Amino acid sequence: MRCKLIPGKFKPVIKKAMVELEGAPFGKFASMRDEWALKNRYISPGPIQFMGPGSDDVNHTLLLELGAQA
Repeated sequence: MRCKLIPGKFKPVIKKAMVELEGAPFGKFASMRDEWALKNRYISPGPIQFMGPGSDDVNHTLLLELGAQA
């Protein structure tokens, strides 16, 4: 996140970004692309949980960005 001058005031804005082709999430996708063309490997993350079981779960994309194996 960064600040940007918008009509006379500095406002926090989220950096615009395309898919990082050198990033771990895209690398995982590229390595699995051929298998996914033949087999259904879809994983439904389900609804966002704010309390209770599952509230501390992290999605696969974020795990890959943080360096974990997903």
